[in-house]
Amino acid sequence: MKYRESKIDGELRNWFTSDYSKSLLRKIQVVTGQIRGVSSLNINLTYPITAFAGVNGAGKSTILALASCAYHANKNSFKLPRRNQPYYTFSDFFIQHREEHAPDGIEIKYTFALDTWKKTEERPDGRALGYQIRKKNKGGKWNDYSSRLKKTVVFLGIERIVPHSERSQSRSYSKSFSDVKAKGWENKVRDAVGYILGKTYDDFRYLEHSRYSLPIVKIKDVTYSGFNMGAGENALFEIFSTIYSCEEKALLVMDEIELGLHAKAQKLFMKKLKEVCKETGTQVICTTHSREIFECLPDDARFFVENIGGKTKLTGGISPEFAFAKMGSQTGNELEILVEDDVGKSLLQAALSAATRTRVTITIIGSATAIARQLAAAYVRKDTRPILAIFDGDQRAHGSSNFEHAKNMAENPGKDFKDWYESRIAYLPGSTWPESWIVQKAQAASDVAAVALACEPEATPGILEFGLQAGKHNEFFEISQHVGLSKTQCLERLSATVCAIFPTEVAYLVEKIDELL
Repeated sequence: MKYRESKIDGELRNWFTSDYSKSLLRKIQVVTGQIRGVSSLNINLTYPITAFAGVNGAGKSTILALASCAYHANKNSFKLPRRNQPYYTFSDFFIQHREEHAPDGIEIKYTFALDTWKKTEERPDGRALGYQIRKKNKGGKWNDYSSRLKKTVVFLGIERIVPHSERSQSRSYSKSFSDVKAKGWENKVRDAVGYILGKTYDDFRYLEHSRYSLPIVKIKDVTYSGFNMGAGENALFEIFSTIYSCEEKALLVMDEIELGLHAKAQKLFMKKLKEVCKETGTQVICTTHSREIFECLPDDARFFVENIGGKTKLTGGISPEFAFAKMGSQTGNELEILVEDDVGKSLLQAALSAATRTRVTITIIGSATAIARQLAAAYVRKDTRPILAIFDGDQRAHGSSNFEHAKNMAENPGKDFKDWYESRIAYLPGSTWPESWIVQKAQAASDVAAVALACEPEATPGILEFGLQAGKHNEFFEISQHVGLSKTQCLERLSATVCAIFPTEVAYLVEKIDELL
């Protein structure tokens, strides 16, 4: 189903897009050059938690490194125990053996939301999106680190899940860790981790020795330290302790954010992370190999990274289903069908015969723009496997813009591109979004719809009208509230009803698919 933004999603988005007091990172661009395989990168950040998925080697870790190097920091800023400096430089991430060539001719542009620009008539409050450029000329060094905007940045890599029993410094100091003065945020961290793991901690604190720390907790009469915690438990204590240690306004960069956590804990973690980001003003940029993490984020907070023809392709708003299908093995079906959302998939499944359904793969992409981008990627890869992109009916009015987007993404396509593209697209029936079309058709056959929904015939027209009045993409949720079925059940039953009563409406699609098979 389409992602339904919660109240806290809306609050986070409003804060992130309107706050100019925290120098929030709003865009990363690789303007010129190539850095560890990543080139022509343009990332727009519109939500405070952003996740990147993709196969190994696509460029996800490079994106995290670029984000980590966006800011400088004061000497007294928070830093992890293993670090000498409270800020990051490109040499922290891009290390070469003597036989490797260092990247040259690189220009990276960072855009920030600032309230420190000079006040003018156009900007009486001084608020604006400003940018800084980081350059590395051939044979030279990266320019002016100290001139970067000041902000605490913390990078948490996969070593955070290494048990303390396997950390050499922890083992060396196992008998030396001792109590220190409480920082004041221990109870917040305790409650956050307890909520995620379903545990009731009676006490949580850190023991310290030199620059190193060791978590220790108490549950009833049992006390245990990080030496005897699971990887996920250790990681959660480190993540939330780090956020609160930075006080406010930090950028937290995390590699594989879900490490050590099972599926249910991942969802609870994302819910709690949103609350803590709102409380502290923290921005998070991360990578993930978890579908659950993707499902917990709004469309514009999800990016899929891939390398096609030696160039980095970034797809925003991609559906979790499609992103993680792309990272899995290819199916053996004969035709791949791309649709915008689960409504399009449900309608197609209802329209096609069982014999046809077994020969196709229907994949949810997430948006019309994402579909156009994936068509372009298929063209660049010169895929031989048949592919059909089916846009929602209301996209007929935007056909030219979708084509131009695909053409731009294909980058200098051949003269055959237009014919190639047009032979691989189709539209769902109607001129409006598919939820509205299905419900309107169901109204025209309300007696049959009543049977499908197992409700009173005299009540069905009113229920369907309530659905239409609920607004775009909310139709089936509203109907479900009146009939005691789930949103998915309502969608699937009415899709089947409409396709059975009005077969000519979907005949064009059925014929198109049969031709490609």
